[in-house]
Amino acid sequence: MNLFGHKRKRIFILFFMGIVLPSLLLGYLAFRGVKNDQALVEKNRLDDQRRNAESVIRTVGANVSAVELDFQKTLAARPSVAPDEFLQSLEKFKLEHPSVEDIFLFLDAGQIRFPIAKLLFLPKDLIPLSPADPRPSSLAEKIMTAQRLEFEQKNYRGALERYRQLFDAGPDPQTKGQILNAIARVQKKSGLIAQAGRSYAAIARDFDRVRLAGGMPLGLAARLELGSLQAASNEFLPAAKTYLELYKILIQGGFTIEAALYDNAVQTLKNSLAGIFSKAAADPEIQSQRNVFQNLENEEREKRNVTDRLFLFLAGAAPNFKTVTPEASEFPSVAANRLTLELEKNSYLVSFSNSKTGRGEDPPGRWGFLLHPAAFREKLLRPALQSGFPPEETAWTVRGQDGQILMTSEKAPSGAPSTKTSFENNFPNWSLEFYPLNPRFLQTLLASRQRVYFYMFLLIAGILGFGLILSVRAVSHELELAKMKSDFVSTVSHEFKSPLTSIRQLAEMLQAGRVPSEDRRRQYYDVLVEQSERLTLLIDNILSLAKIEDGRRRFEFKSVEIGAFLKEAIAPISDRVRHEGFTIEMETDGVPHVIMADGAALSQALTNLIDNAVKYSGDSRRVILRSSAQGPDLVISVKDFGQGIHKDDLNKVFDRFYRGGDPLTRSVKGSGLGLALVKEIVDAHRGKIHVESEPGAGSTFSIMLPLPRTGA
Repeated sequence: MNLFGHKRKRIFILFFMGIVLPSLLLGYLAFRGVKNDQALVEKNRLDDQRRNAESVIRTVGANVSAVELDFQKTLAARPSVAPDEFLQSLEKFKLEHPSVEDIFLFLDAGQIRFPIAKLLFLPKDLIPLSPADPRPSSLAEKIMTAQRLEFEQKNYRGALERYRQLFDAGPDPQTKGQILNAIARVQKKSGLIAQAGRSYAAIARDFDRVRLAGGMPLGLAARLELGSLQAASNEFLPAAKTYLELYKILIQGGFTIEAALYDNAVQTLKNSLAGIFSKAAADPEIQSQRNVFQNLENEEREKRNVTDRLFLFLAGAAPNFKTVTPEASEFPSVAANRLTLELEKNSYLVSFSNSKTGRGEDPPGRWGFLLHPAAFREKLLRPALQSGFPPEETAWTVRGQDGQILMTSEKAPSGAPSTKTSFENNFPNWSLEFYPLNPRFLQTLLASRQRVYFYMFLLIAGILGFGLILSVRAVSHELELAKMKSDFVSTVSHEFKSPLTSIRQLAEMLQAGRVPSEDRRRQYYDVLVEQSERLTLLIDNILSLAKIEDGRRRFEFKSVEIGAFLKEAIAPISDRVRHEGFTIEMETDGVPHVIMADGAALSQALTNLIDNAVKYSGDSRRVILRSSAQGPDLVISVKDFGQGIHKDDLNKVFDRFYRGGDPLTRSVKGSGLGLALVKEIVDAHRGKIHVESEPGAGSTFSIMLPLPRTGA
């Protein structure tokens, strides 16, 4: 055992030193090559990512430049067109470029104007002042006389007649509008509600832009009064329509008013509408007007956000412009300047012309436009990122100056960014971060170059593993076989020595005449015959198995009547084991069966089975030989009632040199070739052999040989 264990250990060491270790070294070198290629691919990937990021920045910059170029063309046409046409061209430019938030004029005086913006209100310093009173002194005195009749004497009829006379004599729209407003006021005080309503309607129609002394547009005040009169007369539907019409005009920037006046007017009409909707809740037409109001309210909310943004820009951008705006003569090659402004958590992307404008009455200054950050991201930046970075390969994030995420790719990024970059000239002041989606190692391994190395490495590892398994199995098998052969030689030597010793002793006794009686001599002769037959069987088994394995054994198949054959085959065995008390019983189905078989080989197989049954019978002295037809086969079985075979040994008993591990089995003399030879003979007859056994209850070996087909 130690010898074979030492051999096995030596073989494994040689295999490891000669095959495994060099293969591992080659595998390590291949892995290092893969890692180097991986690093190269990763470097190339990062370089490509940086180039793509730079391409995105250039693309976005080129798109902004295209907008700026178009804006410069629009400005270049300014000297040759009328002011109204120029404003129309600016509006057209804004419509053609959705990313443009609005257009502004930065005056040299430090003020900013939005000439086409539809703001809800304007700063107070941009509200036009009420024109100077153009009325002659005589007209002014007559108006004051009418006002004394109205306010001091409460003579509404006399005041109304005087106001009407003055209205017809009014020299200008400003005066006529104010007088008509006084007429409507007196009519309301006099209880002439219908007439007052018509007067306010006329003001809204004909004197909409006339301003009162406080700067309020006359049309705004007239509509509020008209709606109030209609609501007081329970004309809820006309009143609601009047208020909603006024709300729509305010939202569309129809009146140039300051924020306080706008808020006051909107709050007044909202309160009035709330009262109308409450009083006429059951009227379906009023409910439809409520829906109109809700839509207008949503629109106002959006425009309020726009107005607040631009209002904040008007208030805080000018100081920044004064510090960054160059003179045209300093940078003649720069067509436009860009900067990003942060005002109270609002970001403004500004582009303004480097050349001054101003002709005739136009104030000198520089034109510019604002890019809306959200539109800039969605209209310019996102398409460029999606074009440069396929979503299945790279994720990206756009962060603001404060680190807040402004925009991300469809697939959410994770981990640390592999590349960071920012826009040229800090316009906008955002950063771009790029993240690889796939694990880098697997991604590079599955790349075109790494795939070959990876599969080769797997192939080498697989071959090594497969070779190791085969080598271990082969070495184990050969060592086991060598051990079995060694055991076989030892066993066979003992098997030969034991009968030869008996034969020699008995022969010497007979030769010397030391056997006293004839019965004793006859008993010795029987032992001599038995031991010689035992030697013959052992030699025949060895020689037959060797010939079968070498292919030198030739089987001669002849017709054999199985009943007579079995009687003839077991006769010498019965005589040999009879003196040990064994009886071999033969049972048949009574039908003469004829098969094609090699009689000598089949007899040798039966002899081995019966010999095994005798050797492993234990205390039992009974062996049964049966033969019967079962379907297409003739079944010959040998049954004993001895120690049986362990379940784990059933599948191995037909292997060469194998003997069961049970101590009782090991104590019985044998070579381990008998059952192997039986299986070879049965296979040569195209038959099968089967064993059934239970420890302590005996075993049954069954040979199944094919019967000749009927009619064959």
